[in-house]
Amino acid sequence: MSAILSGLFTLCHLLISIALNASYGSSNDSLFANQALWGSETLVSSNQNFELGFVGSFSMPVCKMYLGLWYKRIGSRTVVWVGNRLKPVGCGAMLVINTKGNIFLLDVIGTVVWIYNQNQTVPRPVLKLLDSGNLVFGDSTNLTAGEYLWQSFDHPVDTLLPGMKLGWDKKTGIDRSMRSWRTSNDPAPGDYLFRLDSGDSGQSPQLILEKNQRINSRWGPWDGQRFSGGSALMDNQAFRPIFNSNTDASYFTFEAKNDWSLKLSLNPEGKIQFLNWTNATNSWGEVETLNMDICDQYNTCGPYGVCIGEELPCGCLDGFIAASPDDKINFTQGCRRNTALNYTDKDVFVKNTGLKLPDNATYWGMLYPQECEEKCFNERSCMAYTNININGNGSKCLVWLGDLLDMRRSQKAGNDIFIRMAHGKLDAPVSHGRWEKEWIVIVSLISVLALLIIFPTSIVFLYRATRTEVLDEPQINQPGNSQGALMQGTNVIAYDSSDLAAATNNFSLANKIGHGGFGNVYKGVLETGEEIAVKKQDVTSRQGFKEFENEVKLIAKLQHRNLTKLLGYCIHGTEKFLVYEFMENNSLDKVIFDPARRGTVTWPMRFNIIKGIAKGLVYMHHDSRLTIIHRDLKASNVLIDREMTPKISDLGLSRVFEDDVEERTRHVIGTRGYMPPEYMKDGHYSTKSDVFSFGILALEIVSGQKNWDYRHPIYDIGLVDYAWKIWREGKAIELLDPMIEKPGDGNEVLGCILVGLLCCQRRSQDRPSMVQVVSLLEENEMSKFNFMPQEPYFSKELRRGGRSGDSMNGVTIT
Repeated sequence: MSAILSGLFTLCHLLISIALNASYGSSNDSLFANQALWGSETLVSSNQNFELGFVGSFSMPVCKMYLGLWYKRIGSRTVVWVGNRLKPVGCGAMLVINTKGNIFLLDVIGTVVWIYNQNQTVPRPVLKLLDSGNLVFGDSTNLTAGEYLWQSFDHPVDTLLPGMKLGWDKKTGIDRSMRSWRTSNDPAPGDYLFRLDSGDSGQSPQLILEKNQRINSRWGPWDGQRFSGGSALMDNQAFRPIFNSNTDASYFTFEAKNDWSLKLSLNPEGKIQFLNWTNATNSWGEVETLNMDICDQYNTCGPYGVCIGEELPCGCLDGFIAASPDDKINFTQGCRRNTALNYTDKDVFVKNTGLKLPDNATYWGMLYPQECEEKCFNERSCMAYTNININGNGSKCLVWLGDLLDMRRSQKAGNDIFIRMAHGKLDAPVSHGRWEKEWIVIVSLISVLALLIIFPTSIVFLYRATRTEVLDEPQINQPGNSQGALMQGTNVIAYDSSDLAAATNNFSLANKIGHGGFGNVYKGVLETGEEIAVKKQDVTSRQGFKEFENEVKLIAKLQHRNLTKLLGYCIHGTEKFLVYEFMENNSLDKVIFDPARRGTVTWPMRFNIIKGIAKGLVYMHHDSRLTIIHRDLKASNVLIDREMTPKISDLGLSRVFEDDVEERTRHVIGTRGYMPPEYMKDGHYSTKSDVFSFGILALEIVSGQKNWDYRHPIYDIGLVDYAWKIWREGKAIELLDPMIEKPGDGNEVLGCILVGLLCCQRRSQDRPSMVQVVSLLEENEMSKFNFMPQEPYFSKELRRGGRSGDSMNGVTIT
């Protein structure tokens, strides 16, 4: 009784303090210092999708109250997050933020459960429920910039919403994993844990479902496009899976393509499912189930066994038989080789296709397939190897140092794997062995020598022709010239290649931050402490000396806050490098298309990005000494700095005009989805070509959708078509990204959509200039445009031809 009285005194004291210092209760989607949320009060996200309040048992004298977050606009109150599942509070529970910026739960008997507790004081603390379903906390001045001191997305329960991550943050040590409820009515931790094995200790990342600390199911490892064997986790009509791994983080997430109610759920029975709400049935419907059949259970068929999923679920690969004669149904002992290994030069590696890669893969670094095989051959414990395409070059070497466990047949989501076998004992095709490889090398050398003997005059002729062509190039194009006099009279630095190698840790994969038509981009730190971004040209890059020289000379002459700043360049033999200022937030596509970041890019930030890009184009088209057409403006060619300022980059394909007139090229270069019709069909380009690309980009920034990937689930039309349709219907505001808060005044959003449609008009003469665009955006002169834009390009063409003929989405092509 004394504890209850003491708790009531504490609660009354808190309520009096709140009443004296601030207004009581919450304000829509936010809770501020000295405010409390209790009883039936809730926070509701601005788009009315999510709601935060108290759930649990209200019956006296036993009350178990939980801070819960659920869907608001769906008939069934489905809780997607619980803040205090380990420690419920009693009756009279309230959520409180004190003046120091601590968040806690309190009940009538004085029980305190901390949600967020820190030592330092937050000047202007606020707790806000975002449209993405993320409950975030921080200083109100920094919250709009995505600077959170705490967020519910870092603490998943049994549900993963679009943009939530499953994995590790290596800087903060946060481990994001999903734990099932104990029962359907009890949110206490249950038996099942779904997590990302982050690939530490030399292994490759994969998804793991555990029951009572034992592996129950496994998906992976990640091969650059999918989790091996996980057909339910592949890109489909409903969602796009995303995996990222770098020095700072390793995580899995997904993007919902069309349905905001899509979620990934782990139920108390251990079933993992993608679900969406169906109004017709007033229930949750299955989109995909990860662990559907017996082959999704871990190691169903034993060592070297392969799960097939038919009436007899297990089988053996060619060259293997059941390990036990009486084990042809259950395969508890797995399979064994027909002929034992002898570990001599006669061993070979047999290629098996369409298999889920086994468990316990070990990463041996970036090795070409021949190197990976050779290294595996020389290691007696190495039973198999493969190369996967994590970085686009297929050279990540994975090996298995022991028995092969948990394989399944999967033609859709399987991989190639080379398994060690005794030579000459198989009917299956085999890869080359050690002697075969040496014979191939000998034959190849003889062939090369023969060519050199038979065609000496041709060799000499080709050399002279090549040499003449090199001498005719400008001085920058001479391979032996390390720097030359390319940038005399400018502030651009001619860097030494050894300094760039030291700054980027010898261009290590850990420092790689991007890739484009020119080559890889690496983050570096000079001896002075200055952070830089280094573009290193690929040997196979289609962009040669002309593009390199073009970009160096152009950017050196252009100075604008919305254009990237070139710090320097380097020519070392045939290698070429460009050195830029480092951009904290990478490229625009990484910001607005990443489901984990989209919700943090608020409308004011997006509006400023659109205006900044427009101002950069005005400078290129009109204000600089040269009239410059970019010709490849797209989201990946716009970089974002720490303050979210956009900077146009990649001017290697740009053209310089003496007058602003239309010209024609026989070499159409650009990116599908951003090129105007007159350029794609006839090669005509002008400043209005960049205007068209800007229009596409503006609609992408507003919607958070990629133009070339987007397909409306109901109308089966593309992004521009959809924007045109809802504009004519007076519902254009629906194009705004649902993951961000809708601004109180929607005129800016509508203005940007109108600008996008005006810029995307079919005829170049109908499009505004970039000067007019900036005037419209900055001076709020939308009222002067009281006419409808003409039907934009891409609508009818896409309906007729679809997307099947254009597979180079987002890639600069010639």
